Amino acid sequence: MRLLGIFLLMVSFSIANAQSWGYNKNRIAVSADGNSAPDHEYKWPIGDPDDWGANAAILATLAKLELQDQLVHYSYNNFIDAPAGPDSENQNKISCDGGIIYWHFNASKFYDVTTQLEAAKTSLAKEMSISTEDNPLYFIHAGLSEFVYQAVEKAIEMGGMENLRHVKLVSHSGFNENETRRDWHRTWADIQKLCGNRIQYHKIKDQNACGIKDVLWCSGKDFSPWYWMRDHQDESIRWMYTRAQAHDTGKADISDVGMVYWLLTGDENGSPEKFKNFLGDGIPNAAEGIAVTKELDSNNRFTLSAMEDFPIITIPGFVPPYIDKYRKAMAIDAVHYKGDFAASKVHLTAPEGIYNITLTTLTEIDGESEYRLHVNGELIGKTQNTASDKDYEALKHTFKNISLNERNDIQVEFNSHSNGKIPEGDAFAFARGRWTMIEFECIKKNSIEATPKDFIVIEGEHFDLHGKWEFISDKTASGGRYIQYTGANNYPEVIKKHTCETQFEVKEAGTYTVKWMMRQPENAEGDKSNDAWINFPDATQIGHETITGFNKFVGRSKGDFGFNGQLDLHGKQPWLTVKFDKPGFYTLQVSGRSEFLQIDKFVLYKNMSFEEAEKLAKKIVLK
Repeated sequence: MRLLGIFLLMVSFSIANAQSWGYNKNRIAVSADGNSAPDHEYKWPIGDPDDWGANAAILATLAKLELQDQLVHYSYNNFIDAPAGPDSENQNKISCDGGIIYWHFNASKFYDVTTQLEAAKTSLAKEMSISTEDNPLYFIHAGLSEFVYQAVEKAIEMGGMENLRHVKLVSHSGFNENETRRDWHRTWADIQKLCGNRIQYHKIKDQNACGIKDVLWCSGKDFSPWYWMRDHQDESIRWMYTRAQAHDTGKADISDVGMVYWLLTGDENGSPEKFKNFLGDGIPNAAEGIAVTKELDSNNRFTLSAMEDFPIITIPGFVPPYIDKYRKAMAIDAVHYKGDFAASKVHLTAPEGIYNITLTTLTEIDGESEYRLHVNGELIGKTQNTASDKDYEALKHTFKNISLNERNDIQVEFNSHSNGKIPEGDAFAFARGRWTMIEFECIKKNSIEATPKDFIVIEGEHFDLHGKWEFISDKTASGGRYIQYTGANNYPEVIKKHTCETQFEVKEAGTYTVKWMMRQPENAEGDKSNDAWINFPDATQIGHETITGFNKFVGRSKGDFGFNGQLDLHGKQPWLTVKFDKPGFYTLQVSGRSEFLQIDKFVLYKNMSFEEAEKLAKKIVLK
């Protein structure tokens, strides 16, 4: 044990003394893009989804070295003029709020630029304008430049021009520095011109190497280098893995964390294995008790206890709760927080299905507290205690027909309240919003069917979209979205800029039949809007005989997504089969051919009939 302690001390010492660019527990600011709400005025409507996992990883990296107090600004969704989305679908907010909760960051330092633009600019500008030689600001440039330009402009207005000499900007991406989403947006070169080249600049190597799974911070569609996160003893690191999984196209990509890792360790060649060693056995003082797994009992029920299952945490926008051990309840400290809401949440893993959910609260004679229940960021119901002349009687509030996925965020919000009936000093006493449990009764189980090894599902939303392809939200589509080609017809040839691709895993070698679930718009005539160019570049493609490259793939369906698909080879229309010589990861490329074609998913199968495959295709969603 003594040798282990010495080793860990040496590792900590080496990290502390390998920091880059003179960093020594100075202030840090971060600004990231990665907007998940579509911006249809730009050629790529969705922002780079690597930020969704990278934001969690950045916060974990800072928290590992207990630098929470040094993080003075964190803005996200920083595409100027892009629309805001609902909180339940705001992937950057989900990651940042989770990091705040797990690792005890100051929520007031975080800003969603789509809803808090002025506050975010002012925050960053103030931090820039107070920078000195002894108090420099290290700025992680993880998004586009227009937001930063506006913050620098404001810092200059504050009289901080000369202080910009002590702002040290870290970049790894020429795209972030130079790309503009509107004609009038500015670039990094414009920022330097604005400040007279006062901001210091250091660019490390690009932190993406998606084609080499064990190098840097992106391993393509192969998550195996990151399984150590999934299986880690630290619950917060297991949660971080789920944020990496949230990537819009199924990539294991957290590349922006490489800038912070370099700043804190001096190593610009990070990797999954190095990150594993850096985080070690976990993050100091991570909040416990946030994740919970429940199984149904013989009556198709389970219960979450306020005292045992819900953690004492501070959720952004709420005051902290406390545990009333005597009454086995969670409550809010009405001495300090009068009329405010507190909240707690758990990440619940449970059988999928439809549930009646019952919240048990306690009456209090001095007030009638309010309660709100959120599932996966959506308000499913709110209620208020009835007036009572008895303290601490149980009241049950039931919310019916609530759909739960396999994994869910369950958040309870409750406030202190005074009815003005019980004098206390010069004022009146407040109820403390006490509640004791939530009961879940499953009234309908979802039938979840495991995916056979010889059945492969490739969801449309797992493609890296380019050109005139778009993600479209639709509840009738598998996973709630499909992809649509909105460009002009490209009948003669494949056009590279309208070509997208994705990687998928083949677990069992062999020859697979290829189908898709597709749809034509209702107003499409005949065989219009019903085909695409497709190619499996690293497998053997077979029509009646072996074929190569891109080929026309066609179907016909209106109203519903139809299970179909075959080749059209100059009038011959065989089914397409693809031979994979060994298990592993392969590539599917799709290029726009027919305008307004809608694709929900591709399906590859063997050792089963068309009818069996169609039945499975309509049931299975690849998450």
